[in-house]
Amino acid sequence: MAKFMTAVEHQLGAPTAQSRLQDFISQMTTQYADTIDSMDGTWNDNILTFELTAMRMKVSGTLTVNDDVIEIQGTMPFALSLMRGRLEKTMEQELRKLLA
Repeated sequence: MAKFMTAVEHQLGAPTAQSRLQDFISQMTTQYADTIDSMDGTWNDNILTFELTAMRMKVSGTLTVNDDVIEIQGTMPFALSLMRGRLEKTMEQELRKLLA
């Protein structure tokens, strides 16, 4: 498994950022229902532990919401590791839009 990580600063405070993320995750699950085979996540305070399977490939990790930064880190199959930079950049861009 290959590791990935991205972090995005914000000025919303943890409760507002977490609320936006929860809404976004719900929308993403619906929007990409034809691509996402399964998506499970459990919030423990400000940390989401998640597991996503898409196209038979599992990605898992944690998303931590702090007052001024969101951090995502996890593991992905080696088959996706060639696209790791692009995936991290896409995650960062989507988070920046969401938290603007």
